[in-house]
Amino acid sequence: MTAAGRARAPRSALAAPRAPGAAGGIALGAARGVALRAALALAAGLAAASSPVRAGAQPRPAPVAAAKAAPGLRAGPLDGATYDYERPPASGAVEQGAAQAGAPAGAVPPEQRWLGRAFVHRLAAADPARPLPILVFLHGTNAAQIKHRWMGGGQEGDVRRIAAQLMEAGRIPPILVAAPSAVLPAAVAVARTSWPAFDLDAFLDATAARLRGVATIDRTRVIVAGHSGGGCNREGGVATALRASIPVHAALVIDTCMDVDIALPLSRSPPATHVVVSWQTMSWAKRPFADFRRAFQRGVEAHPAAPGALRELEQLQPTEPMPHDAMVPLVLRRWLPPLLSPDAAPGVPCVSP
Repeated sequence: MTAAGRARAPRSALAAPRAPGAAGGIALGAARGVALRAALALAAGLAAASSPVRAGAQPRPAPVAAAKAAPGLRAGPLDGATYDYERPPASGAVEQGAAQAGAPAGAVPPEQRWLGRAFVHRLAAADPARPLPILVFLHGTNAAQIKHRWMGGGQEGDVRRIAAQLMEAGRIPPILVAAPSAVLPAAVAVARTSWPAFDLDAFLDATAARLRGVATIDRTRVIVAGHSGGGCNREGGVATALRASIPVHAALVIDTCMDVDIALPLSRSPPATHVVVSWQTMSWAKRPFADFRRAFQRGVEAHPAAPGALRELEQLQPTEPMPHDAMVPLVLRRWLPPLLSPDAAPGVPCVSP
């Protein structure tokens, strides 16, 4: 992919986060934003040549030292508690304190059933009544039928540990982490049909019910991350999560299929929702990147983001042995801090630290 220039949206009253110049990165929005461009000097990343998407080239980010490498995720016990639940709720869930919102078992199609898992770090549990941001993670295809993939199941990684590390390092405020795990194998067998008609409202309702008395969700600060097949279905996964009754704060689309038909719903996200699409070509090079970029750009031009809201495309370079899976910690470490701290720029470079 060639590097593309970026036209940034201006800061809103909440000061939107900024990304460094990434190979292949673009951001679409209004041409104002001098303060944001100045903040690029704070971001650790690769300097990339740029060409304008619209009239007027943007300045190249100054070369800066790479961000300090993040320490490895510890293998010991998590400093917090994990809570399991499901949709539809299991019999007796109410009596056990796991009351669920949503339809009864017979009303939930098999492909929309899931096992849920939420993690509440010790720092997030300090004040149960305080509304906290939540990261909702959608795993990709799961032919191995691993329960709670990326949430303690499987060998790829653990989103709970990634978030815990960021909280304990003071890089993000206390947040909640939750993820569904598909029950029906066919629901996550093929990337482009995975997570059919995923209902984010129902998932948040169920999560809130399970965490009642433990933690409170801030529905205005929901970050949805879809990895691989979690972001490939135009009628499911991240795409339908963006149709939630309360617009999500941000969508992180991590190394997905990059099809044209998914570019359109992403580009037409609610105006105030930040959208960041990240990919790598080291292990998955044959995707229609150029077509996706053009479709995304046309969609953003037809449905402009609100001032300060990101519409970001970026190519990253993970250096770990499994680049596709390595994109998850790289993107979360790179984007959670700025999305949850509006005055910051991404502090993790485009190449794995």
